[in-house]
Amino acid sequence: MSGLNALLGLRLIGMEDDAFAVALDIDDRHHHDLGLVHGGIYLTLADVAMARIAMHHLGGGNVRTVELKTNFLRPFATGPITARGRIVSAGRRLIFAEARIEGGGRLLATASATLAISGETA
Repeated sequence: MSGLNALLGLRLIGMEDDAFAVALDIDDRHHHDLGLVHGGIYLTLADVAMARIAMHHLGGGNVRTVELKTNFLRPFATGPITARGRIVSAGRRLIFAEARIEGGGRLLATASATLAISGETA
């Protein structure tokens, strides 16, 4: 793991049933000024989980997120959170995926994304 994912401390859990799981142990560096998880952290977890499930579906290869929507359902302060991405629909050029972010036994956020299948490596 490198780049932003490594900086945040994100962990790739891998496939769990029909979903790709990504986890993060929340601490102070993930908070906004009010001491709760910054929305960008939820977005990042969801984006990674959905991109990873799309790449798994393709058997490798690259995807690019072209649209991402997130619903923030409840705040969270500390402890582990997990995002699980699932494929909703996959075509020749686009993949539609959804993710659920959970922590403390509760649903924290949901997300959906459209990912473009890319032959490019950069």
